[in-house]
Amino acid sequence: MKQTEKILGGLIIILMLVRLFFTLPYFNITITLLILVLSMMYFGFGFALLNNVRLRSIFKKDSYKGISTLRILGGIFTGFILSFLSIYSLFKFQRWPFANQGLLISLCGLLPILAIVIYKSINSKSTYYSNLLTRLIMFGVIGASLYFLSTEKILEMRNRDFPEYVEAEKKLMKDPENKELQQKAHEERMRMNTLK
Repeated sequence: MKQTEKILGGLIIILMLVRLFFTLPYFNITITLLILVLSMMYFGFGFALLNNVRLRSIFKKDSYKGISTLRILGGIFTGFILSFLSIYSLFKFQRWPFANQGLLISLCGLLPILAIVIYKSINSKSTYYSNLLTRLIMFGVIGASLYFLSTEKILEMRNRDFPEYVEAEKKLMKDPENKELQQKAHEERMRMNTLK
């Protein structure tokens, strides 16, 4: 499963970076689907994935020989946090509601895990903890970067070729209940979609 995780993660990062600079068809839906698959992997199989248990051996008792109960529980909790971090990174990238709140909660949940893994990595010198530390740092950096990146900046980067739409959306963000601004943003979005 580690190979699948690396392929999915790499694809997601590449597609997100390309989408920031180019408007290509089906990129948003592809990014959404890939992140959902990665998130479900962490949520459902985090205990196995993070403990290097292969998918085909997930229900075999022998696969967990030498893995402590605490490590399995840690894998479950870490899987939940990485799943939430993935989902709320998607929320922020797509400019969906509650993205910053979800990212903040996920990053706060990541901090104690990170502290424990750093402590264990220093004391045990195990490759398990050093690999987990690398994974956690990557997720933490991506999540924190998205958290501190403003929604307006993401809007500007993704739609730099359509300044009228960007301005209409920015005005709507400041006054979301204004019907005139909603209509203007909708008109500019429709105009942008016909020009793509």
